[in-house]
Amino acid sequence: MTATPHKRLEREQRMYDALREIAKGYQTPAQLRKNSEKQYGLCYEEALEFSYENVQTTAARAIQGMRRPA
Repeated sequence: MTATPHKRLEREQRMYDALREIAKGYQTPAQLRKNSEKQYGLCYEEALEFSYENVQTTAARAIQGMRRPA
């Protein structure tokens, strides 16, 4: 059974939005190193750990309810 064009477009949009957020929405490690203490009150290592967890959450949300393509 194939997805309707509307569902497929919705999935593609969700994937695009997640990839864009991952690519543009998170600070680079260098930016975190420079800004984490001032912006978040966290040392670099903690900020990097939280950032990594956020990337994983963003990706998980994007593929939620999807099956692996055949």
